[in-house]
Amino acid sequence: MLAGFAVVSALLAWSRWLGGRRWASLGHLLLALALVATVLAGRPLVGLLETHEVLVPSRPVAELFFERIGPGRYRAALTRLPGGRMQVMDLSGDEWRLELRLLDWSDGAARLGARPRFRIEALASRPAEATAPGLPPGTTADLSGGSAALPRVAALGSGRGPALLETRESSGPWQPMAHGARFEVRLATGGSVEVGPLNAAADGSLAAR
Repeated sequence: MLAGFAVVSALLAWSRWLGGRRWASLGHLLLALALVATVLAGRPLVGLLETHEVLVPSRPVAELFFERIGPGRYRAALTRLPGGRMQVMDLSGDEWRLELRLLDWSDGAARLGARPRFRIEALASRPAEATAPGLPPGTTADLSGGSAALPRVAALGSGRGPALLETRESSGPWQPMAHGARFEVRLATGGSVEVGPLNAAADGSLAAR
């Protein structure tokens, strides 16, 4: 939108110049340059936001299905919701948890309509405490495609108060893996991770803890 305003302002500057209104033309040209500078400075922030989903409290963000493929080894299928994109990975251990990254806006940005966002970072696994020795250690499967640092524009305002945008990590509780178990993951209002069973196998694994 700002790029569109910059083009309009540049066209107005050109028309004012042709009309002999030099000062008006200069004013529109400066406005166009300021808009272009704003667009260039904001591109990294826009790119970051595009890799994160809007946080809608209590809406499911993922479903996970586990299949045993060997002693202490499972194949996990993670389906992102509501998009439906699936990722499949092999895990070792007996328990799992989902790790997420949250983006929190400053109060001023929130009042203007900015909404918190999240990104699923990783699916981690570990052996249970009572697991016999000799089985493989846990696994952490990267699901984010690489970490992205906050752009400089996100730190605006940090010298006088809260930054425009801040990140924090959130992890779900450790849950048992079981053959055929299906779980649902939600985010609460404050960003805490909630996990619920979706079938009998998941219910049974939780009851057996």
